[in-house]
Amino acid sequence: MLISEYFQKIESQIADCIYIIETSLVKDKRSLHIGIIEGELFFIDESRLHFIEFVNVKETIEVYKYSYHYQDRNSDLIFRYDMAPHHREIKTFPHHKHIHSNNVIEASAPAFAQVLDEIGDLIEQST
Repeated sequence: MLISEYFQKIESQIADCIYIIETSLVKDKRSLHIGIIEGELFFIDESRLHFIEFVNVKETIEVYKYSYHYQDRNSDLIFRYDMAPHHREIKTFPHHKHIHSNNVIEASAPAFAQVLDEIGDLIEQST
């Protein structure tokens, strides 16, 4: 896969999410297969997702770095998935999830679409 195709896939997933009302994206191609996509998505309930993915998609999707930081309209953390290597006690190290008041739990690396689905479920539950 080419990095431009991967970027298109992410943009398509964003376009398909009925809860997103505004987007801001930055795409940085490092080579034909390596790149960074980052952005901020704004949702109908005024919540926001800040995200970054640094990936190599040459043979499989190899994620070098990711963070999906989701917060409410008051900028309070709802959840954040990341792979910063600072929670060695977690079985899924370095992958983990921060929830609410910065509690850390085990979590595998989610796909971008899974993060959008989780946010969609939270928005549906709150309406």
